[in-house]
Amino acid sequence: MRTPNLSSLRAFEAAARFGSFTDAASELGVTPAAISRSIRRLEEELGFDLFYRSHRAVSLTDDGARYAQQVTQGFRHFAPRSAHAAGQRATLTVEIEATFLRQWLMPRLNDDALHALGLSLRFQVHHDPPRVLPASSDLAIVWGYANYSGFRRKRLVSPRTVLVASPHLGVAELSQVAEAGLIHEADEHWWRLVYEEAGLPYPETARSLTLNRCDLPIAAARLGLGVAVGDDIIAESELSSGALVQVAGPQFDGQDYFLLTRTGASAPARNFAKWLSHQVPGALHS
Repeated sequence: MRTPNLSSLRAFEAAARFGSFTDAASELGVTPAAISRSIRRLEEELGFDLFYRSHRAVSLTDDGARYAQQVTQGFRHFAPRSAHAAGQRATLTVEIEATFLRQWLMPRLNDDALHALGLSLRFQVHHDPPRVLPASSDLAIVWGYANYSGFRRKRLVSPRTVLVASPHLGVAELSQVAEAGLIHEADEHWWRLVYEEAGLPYPETARSLTLNRCDLPIAAARLGLGVAVGDDIIAESELSSGALVQVAGPQFDGQDYFLLTRTGASAPARNFAKWLSHQVPGALHS
């Protein structure tokens, strides 16, 4: 099999990274149709499908995800090296879930920490774990099971799902929640699970507020709009400051967050990973 041409590989790498032919086309300055043609040619050369295609979306096949990791590794191999050795400040690129960055990591990146690290940090945010990590990424923090070719994986933090409310609501236990109102993330799943675990009937007539991102129920609870089910990690700052308090009730294990460090990482990347480990003493496990 002859080596695929570079333009086809670039089109595939961008489409795999974005999960979108349109976004890939925008980055590369071509049309979505050109991206689609390039990837079709690449699939014909390889002999297997790289994407599942539907009317409105594309997603990587398992073969496509594996090939994407190979392509991004290859692009990284030929990428220019950092100028850190010439005395310039090293820049690390970190792929990270947006809410975790805002709620957990950024509060720890105070002036003293940034000075001690001696790094420039570039964060690339996502809301769901990407199937492919860009060649530019030195490290990544993702939630849920994560196993990416070319990266070493360690558990960073293990959240607990708890009930939280503004202290001004005066809600101390589950029996008082229905009167204050229920705040949902996406649907009623978590609250129904809470009441089922507690052996209590679900309050069908209770006032509710439904939001579709995990940080928004925390923000709504802080404003006193009801009681939310949320990860203690995402609510950490508000719980520490007293802006939110825990309400007594069932708790559940949440989705673990994992730290991914590229194999053969630079000394600055290893130092940043070590600093992260010190933010959660004893929490890093293989």
